[in-house]
Order: sequence, then C-alpha cells, then structure tokens
Amino acid sequence: MRMLRGKLEAPYDDLNIGGWQVDYACACEEKVFDADNVFKVDFARSPLRFDKHIKAYRQMKKILAENDYEAIHTHTPVGSVVTRMAAKNLRKKGVKVIYTAHGFHFFNGAPKKNWLLFYRAEKMMSKHTDLLITINHEDYEIAKKNFSCPVKQINGVGIDLTRFNNKTTAAKNEKTRKSLGLSKDDFVVTYPAEFTANKNHEYLIKCVAPLIEKYPHLHFLFLGYGTLQEKLEKLVAELGLEKNIHFPGYVNNVDEILRASDMNISISIREGLGLGALEGVLCGCQTLVSNNRGHRDIVGKDKKCLFDLNSPEDLQRKLENAITGKDKYYIKFDEKFSLRQSLTDMRKIYQEVLG
Repeated sequence: MRMLRGKLEAPYDDLNIGGWQVDYACACEEKVFDADNVFKVDFARSPLRFDKHIKAYRQMKKILAENDYEAIHTHTPVGSVVTRMAAKNLRKKGVKVIYTAHGFHFFNGAPKKNWLLFYRAEKMMSKHTDLLITINHEDYEIAKKNFSCPVKQINGVGIDLTRFNNKTTAAKNEKTRKSLGLSKDDFVVTYPAEFTANKNHEYLIKCVAPLIEKYPHLHFLFLGYGTLQEKLEKLVAELGLEKNIHFPGYVNNVDEILRASDMNISISIREGLGLGALEGVLCGCQTLVSNNRGHRDIVGKDKKCLFDLNSPEDLQRKLENAITGKDKYYIKFDEKFSLRQSLTDMRKIYQEVLG
C-alpha cells in the first residue's frame, strides 16, 4: 500500500510507484495503517458462515458501487471469494482483480475435504481473476496447471533485512537470556507463532517431553498469543514441564531473542512460506522446520533441516543431535526472500497489470 501511495521510506523509497489512492476493506480486527480510507466489512474466516458471507457480499457491492476503483487486490481465502463475486461485473468495465494466495488450504497431503471445498472454490473463482499470485512453488504449479487465470509466483511478503543488521555479542545474548530466566548453559529452542491448531504446539510439547527428562537444560520459548494458549499451558503443567517450556507472550524483540537462542523451530502443519523460520535463519540460529510446501521452499538444498511430522522420532533424533553437538542444522538464506526482492517483484506486477 505504501508503494502504491508513494510512501515507502529509505532504503526502499526507490521502489515507490505513487499516484494511487488505496482503500482497505477488512473485518477491522486490528488497526489498519497506510490506507487512505478503511471500510469495515463483516468477513468471516470459516467458509460455512453463509450468513456473514451474504452480509459481506452486500457490503462489498455497496463499497465498489460507490467508489470508482480501477483495481482490486484481495488476500484472504474466504474474503477473496466474496470480493471477487462482488466485483464480477466490474471486470467487464475494465477493473483489474488480483488475488494473492498466501498458502492454499489444499496441498499435497491435505485432507480430502480441503480439496473438495477450497480447491473447487478457487478453481471456480479463477475465472473471475485477472492475476493470481502464489508465494510458494507447489501452489504455483497447481494453479498454473489447473486454473483459468494467469499465475505468477513471488517468494512471500519479504523479510526486512534492515531489522537484522544489528550485531550481537555474548554479553548481550546472556543478558537477553537472563531476562527470560535462562542461563548461558541452557540449550534454548524458540518458536515464534500464534497459538492455533495449525501451528501444532501440542505435537511439539508431547514430542519433546522425553528429551527434557534426558536433558534438563533444554528449554523452549513459545513466543506469541492465541486462542489455544490456556489449553497448551495446562498440558505443559500436566506433563510437569513448566520449568522448561515457557510462554513469554507477545514480544517486540523477537530478533534479540532469536540471536540469544541456539535453535529456531517451526512445526506447523500447513505453511504458505514461513517468515518465522526465515527470521531465525537471519539471526544465525540452527533451524528445524516441518516438511511442508512453504518450508521446503525455504530450506532449498539444506533438506536435513526438515523433519517428518508423521515420525516424532525424526524430530527427537535431530533435536538430540543438535543438543549434543553431533550435528548442526543451518539454512543458507536466499536473497529472494528479502523485502527488497518482494517489493521489486510486486512493483513489476503492478506496473504490468495496472499500467
């Protein structure tokens, strides 16, 4: 939005397009920045909330009818279906509709119900889309082969490398650890992720319980918040792991905590790409990630950093190798995941589609 409005600041200001008014429609669950106007629309995440979808459709029809838009760019799965339906007739008048899929709910290994519902919906709606943008290779191949609109791939929304330019020291890392109740001799694994079923914290807790018993200096930091936090804290207490699994909550110094950690982990079931894992890579952490399409794009040739969710023993073995120093799990960062590259790719797309 900043790029279209000409508001990008250094060091990205050379990528500004400018001259566009950018309005934003959402459920307003969080504060929206960088838009000229914000419209509250009753979008629902669940595909089964037909009452909300009908209401949101009417709201979007009204917004689109009252404003002379030249382009519409949608992002979330259900909201994008509603919006593209509302914009269907506008495309006949030359309005361009772009949809960025941040990870399809159907993928290799996904439940059949996901393919029956989400795949069919996305295929049908591709007829009402001028350009579909995917953020991982598997989604790109599925869409390119099966959908009715042009498809391009970018490599996520981009990591701002300027956030990770700060060098760290052993003394600073020790201070960060001390603030979290940890010592320099602890082996610290950090997982920055909201507490949802997809992020799979429960699997990780149960998987590492025997390792913590064997290695009492093994500690896990679950950074973030979410609806499942209370349930997860209860499970940790039931297993007697409160001294080793910690819930610092929402923090604004994730980079400092990652630099002070020995390892970063991502255990999600489904991932469009996986920014949390990339941030750990940039902070110099060893990194282990579950074997899904987004993580496969991140690891590239460093495939030993993947673990199989169908085999708890695979993760346990790799964690033990890292703890004992038997093996190291480092991923080489690819510049294609940088914010500059993502902005460059999006600038080119906007110029091609919007003129």
